[in-house]
This record gives sequence, structure tokens and C-alpha cells, in this order.
Amino acid sequence: MTRSGRRGALSCSVQRSEQRSGETCAATTPRHRRTRSPGRLARLAGALLLAVWLGTPSLAGQMMVPGSGEPSGDSEMTGVDFFALVGVLQPLGNLTDNPNTYGTTIPPDVLAGGELTIWLSKAFGVGFMGLYAPASLGRTGVRFGQGSANLGDLSYMAGAVNLTVRIMSAGSAGALEPYLSIGGGVRRLGFSGPSVPKIDSMDPLGTIAGGVRIALSSKLWLRGEVRDIISLYDLNGTADSRLQNDIGITIGFGIR
Repeated sequence: MTRSGRRGALSCSVQRSEQRSGETCAATTPRHRRTRSPGRLARLAGALLLAVWLGTPSLAGQMMVPGSGEPSGDSEMTGVDFFALVGVLQPLGNLTDNPNTYGTTIPPDVLAGGELTIWLSKAFGVGFMGLYAPASLGRTGVRFGQGSANLGDLSYMAGAVNLTVRIMSAGSAGALEPYLSIGGGVRRLGFSGPSVPKIDSMDPLGTIAGGVRIALSSKLWLRGEVRDIISLYDLNGTADSRLQNDIGITIGFGIR
């Protein structure tokens, strides 16, 4: 074969090779693009969904916590609060009566104490109360000017467990909480003096109260209350008992 013939054959071979390579690229390129297009669309859709999710946090929260559409106000009305109290103790009636000589009574005096309340719900709470009065023992019906009416110091203590109910109404302000309380416990009286027999009694009591709490801040509250302490006093040296009412009027500050 001559040189011109070899060159012609080589040129044809190169042209055929280039044509086959072009056909192969043309055939494979569309298939490669069809394979990658769905992945890009999926990534774009995922990015859009993430943007919508982050842009609507309330919707995301409701989807993540079913039934959490209500505000968390109920949780703010539960928990524990403590009030320090001070006021006046006013017993009603005499402690004892004796028409032949004299009776004994507890004059009005200062009353102090505190109450710790555990709120089980927004309406009901259980309170643990302690009260103390540095009272005195006086006598009544003194005949013929027999000495002083003050017989000496009397220790007055009372402890009770109370069920407290908030009075909820649609029109009441959130910073104002009227309430009622009822409970039971014990009252202790302690006295030792030369004029009368020793008093050391532990008497059962029932108590009922009404009051209001006023919010001064998110944590600090003011409380006013009127409480009736109903006790059954066992008369010394007798088989008789006497029902007594001691009224406590208190105000106090508390934290919740």
C-alpha cells in the first residue's frame, strides 16, 4: 500500500473513532442528568420544608406536643406558698365560770404565726398552720375587790391542717384571690400560778376562715384573714367540757 493510501485509511479510522466517542457521550449525558435531577429536587423540597418549620414555631410546638394548645396558667397556680402572719386574738366568752368566786378569761392579745400551703390544683390547697399568742389569764366576776384581775401569763398555741378553696370567678382579677378555709387540729393552753390551779390542756379544735390574697408582684403577696378557732376545753378537775370560740384577725406577707 502506498503512503497516501495508508494516510487515508488512518484518517478514516480516526474519524470513525471520534464519531463513536461522540455518540457515546451523547448517549450517556442525558442518562446522567436524569439520574441527578430528582436528588436536587428532593434537597430543595427539604430545605423549603425546614424553612417553613422554623418560621412557624407555634405550629411545630403543637405538632410535637399534642394537646398543648392551652396556656401554662394552671401551672402558675399550683406549687407552694408561705405566709408569715400577725394580728389580734379575741376569745369570745370566759374560759371558766364560777358564780361563787370568780371565773377566768383570756383577754385580747397579739397573735402571730404562719401557714405553708401546698396547692394541688388551681382551686384546692392543703395548708399547715401554727399560731402563738403570749396571752394572759384574767379573772371575771371579782367580788369584794379580791386582788388583781390579772392572774399571770398564759401560753396559747394552736396548730391545724386546713383545706383551702380558691373562689374562682370569670370576672375576678388575676391579682385578687378570695378563699375559704376549713380544718382541724389541737389547741394548747399552759398556765402555772399561785392563785388558780395549774392549766395544761390539749384540746381538739376545728377552724373556719375567709380571706383574700392580693398580688403585689409575681412572687410577693399580701393576705388578710378572719378565722374562728373552735375548741372544746376540758375543765380542770371536772368531767365537763366547754365549747369556745377564739377569733383571729391577721394580715401577712407571703411568697409563692
